[in-house]
Amino acid sequence: MAIKKTTTKKSTPAKKANSSVGISIFGGSNKAEMRKWEIESAMSTLQRASEIQKNAKLMADVKKMAAEKAKEFNSIAAGKKI
Repeated sequence: MAIKKTTTKKSTPAKKANSSVGISIFGGSNKAEMRKWEIESAMSTLQRASEIQKNAKLMADVKKMAAEKAKEFNSIAAGKKI
């Protein structure tokens, strides 16, 4: 009994069509409106950061916690258990 050799042609997967139905979670916002929102959000964040930096008690607590976290991360980086 002879074994018949067959070859199969590999088919390339069909490309999916990129379709958009025009639904937006931003209420139909375009790129310019989204960019404006991003800028306003950044301004708000910077304003809040400035307020935090002016609060001496809060900044002292932030620095204390940052030092604690840095110590934990250094332990992890050194391969030590926490």
